[in-house]
Amino acid sequence: MSVFRWLALPTLLLSSIASADIILSSPAARVENGAALELILTITNDRQEAISVELPSPLHVRFETATGVATLDVLPEPSGVLDIAPREFRKIRLKGSVPADATGTATLSTTGLESNLLALQIVPAAESANSTRSQAQVAKALPGEAPTLVDKPPELSISVYEPVYVIVGGDGGLNAKFQISFRYQLFDDKGRLAARLPWIDDLYLSFSQTSLWDLGELSKPFKDTSYRPRLFFSDYDLLRVMDGRLRMGIEVGAGHESNGKDGTESRSFNMFYARPMITFGDPDGLRAYVAPLIHNYVAADENPDIKDYRGYVDWLVGIGAKGGLDIFATLRKGERSNFGSVELNLSYPLAKLSGGDLTGWLLLQYFGGYGESLLDYNHKLDSQLRLGIAIAL
Repeated sequence: MSVFRWLALPTLLLSSIASADIILSSPAARVENGAALELILTITNDRQEAISVELPSPLHVRFETATGVATLDVLPEPSGVLDIAPREFRKIRLKGSVPADATGTATLSTTGLESNLLALQIVPAAESANSTRSQAQVAKALPGEAPTLVDKPPELSISVYEPVYVIVGGDGGLNAKFQISFRYQLFDDKGRLAARLPWIDDLYLSFSQTSLWDLGELSKPFKDTSYRPRLFFSDYDLLRVMDGRLRMGIEVGAGHESNGKDGTESRSFNMFYARPMITFGDPDGLRAYVAPLIHNYVAADENPDIKDYRGYVDWLVGIGAKGGLDIFATLRKGERSNFGSVELNLSYPLAKLSGGDLTGWLLLQYFGGYGESLLDYNHKLDSQLRLGIAIAL
């Protein structure tokens, strides 16, 4: 095949396959490791006119198990330019071999073509004449070394904990507020220890940081930053009733919060906390939820009266749809009258506003009351209205 035809191949595939359904299948649900592999690629033409599809030989198929991944070179029969009549389909046989070190369940998908994921059960090769013949057939059809799996990196054990966003606005001066937050799963849920102690894979370390950035000053200083590491146990799916429309969960742990400063501007405290969670409605649609964080104050010598302004409960309440408008708020009521705060958020998917071009959420946030920053926990500043982008909610 000429260099031009190789360069033109992606364009041919994209233009031809755009109106075609591609299904990857296998005559057998179980195959032996190291044995011959036969797949079937079915291309259906949904157009009113004929289409031409060019299949390279070999065709690449991604082969993935729980522990490894490989790219298989499979031979399509036939290959080259294939003409498919209107409202017709074409079946192409693909021949290759299974990696000799593969075990368990494998998922296969074609590279360069938008096909389905195919699942196959890989079983140990039987020591029989049939198995020997399979190996010989593979060697004859595909000369060279048999494919082998490459070890997969461990699954990422980090996920989002609290909302991650950047918003700009303010009242009484332009400022920005941003928050980053993640949690780290301490124990692998597929490990030996988790098999003996099923609850241990629900232990997490988390870190959240919220910063206020003064954009109105000449040097653009950061006004204050709150750092919040936590160690906790969580079960977000503790109980389901009413056919899953009412769901309950729990999070319990210990945390620390400080602003990282010293001297008269130093603020910090430790806490033990529990957060029950109740959600009612469609998990993937409209739902309402409440998740109060109930906590105490330990070693709060730098700000002994902080309970008067923040109280002992951070009320998180919300209503909305994951794929649409979502409204959620954090409410605090101090021990002393008239002290507290409200943070109200409205979010909407940017994908719907941009026709699918953008990711994330448009986020509008209002804050009023005491202690938006830990430094000013006992000061009531101007209410703030900010608009920006949330990366994760």
